[in-house]
Amino acid sequence: MSGVLIFGEVDSTGQLTTASLQLASAARELASALNQALFGGLIGTKLDRACESFQGGLASLYMSEGEQFSPYSTQAYVQAARAIIEASGATTILFVQGSPAREWVPALAAQMDAGLVTNCTAIAVQDNFLVATKPVNGGSVLGTFHITSPLRMLMLSTSEFAPLQMEGSCAVQTVDLPINASSKVSVLSEVFEGAASGPRLKEAGIVISGGRGVGGETNWHHIEAAAQTLSAAVGCSRPVAEAGWLSSSHQVGLSGTTVAPSLYIAVGISGAPQHLAGITAAKMVVAINNDENADIFKRADLGVVGDFAEILKGFTHRVKALRG
Repeated sequence: MSGVLIFGEVDSTGQLTTASLQLASAARELASALNQALFGGLIGTKLDRACESFQGGLASLYMSEGEQFSPYSTQAYVQAARAIIEASGATTILFVQGSPAREWVPALAAQMDAGLVTNCTAIAVQDNFLVATKPVNGGSVLGTFHITSPLRMLMLSTSEFAPLQMEGSCAVQTVDLPINASSKVSVLSEVFEGAASGPRLKEAGIVISGGRGVGGETNWHHIEAAAQTLSAAVGCSRPVAEAGWLSSSHQVGLSGTTVAPSLYIAVGISGAPQHLAGITAAKMVVAINNDENADIFKRADLGVVGDFAEILKGFTHRVKALRG
């Protein structure tokens, strides 16, 4: 058997994420190019709503549901995903590039001896090969990879794909599996991060991100105020997340979240290659920095040199005035 299988991503409320629908869009084109059926897979607890949203256009949907997936464990997800792959007979498997898939998908690929390419920005079929494109060398160049193994896995950065409108229904199959009781990992405690206000970073039309040039956590209110005025999501560079000014869930870049907003405002961000790799799909980039030689200006459509606090203050005041 063969086919293309996509694993949907379910958020903490049980809803299917927009990234899952973007993944479905890319997968449908790939399945058509391969002349193969498209299957879906879901793993987690309380999957009813996600299942309802994920059936349209699929030949079959496979679900593995149960309390064994909460709290999260790599072993449980790997076992469930393997069971779904074997039940579907698919040979090309697609996942959303994100957490916690970054952890369990490589473990799955190693266990199943599959070829895996992570952080893909494009996939295509060329001369009977599956070809994946991804940023390499810190995002400074794009590399292309031919996947030659019988079982092929790709983790896709979905920001550049439009969500697929999945209408209709399909056969839904439940995949039950015994969870190995001899797990080597025990969850001692969980700490839940409070939900961020404003739009989600990955889905926002406007993103304003701050970097080390903001000067410290005490100055971060300037970024928050501008984001509130613009109804924007708040992002940050890697040094900001590492310093603890903001949660790593806000990090934009190759090792964080890849974004594709209509407007991206980079404040006090130098423009390291790994950060630039996360904003390649942004339609317009505005950079604010007091260093006129900062690399971010090479990517920016519009650059402003000066004190970021004064610039943001004047900018937000003008936006409020225009809105009346």
